[in-house]
Amino acid sequence: MSTSKTKSPVFSWIRLKVRLALGMLYNLAGVPGLVRNCDYEAGVADATVKVRVRDLFTIIEVNGLEIYFHRLTGSIDGVGAMCGCKQGSTPQSIPVHEPYEPVLPALAQTRSELDRS
Repeated sequence: MSTSKTKSPVFSWIRLKVRLALGMLYNLAGVPGLVRNCDYEAGVADATVKVRVRDLFTIIEVNGLEIYFHRLTGSIDGVGAMCGCKQGSTPQSIPVHEPYEPVLPALAQTRSELDRS
């Protein structure tokens, strides 16, 4: 005798049809989808997915790219990327060296020489 419960195929089919009908009804009514906090790592596709539910937004992060969904409407509010940096460990900017000779006066001189010819 097996101690594990097995679901009948008829029950699974009915449950699936009820879920599909409710999903279609919610879509018609414009009800946003529900998600909960979770972390998921897929080994095959090398993807990391994190879901965070906050007061104003639901944030879904896929491989470091964050998508912000409005909490009540479910519409996308914005996209951002987190680098995983901590305060004090961010890389410093590299100074840009300006050219020694200005580019614009030389260009103006060339045009003035063309006007004389």
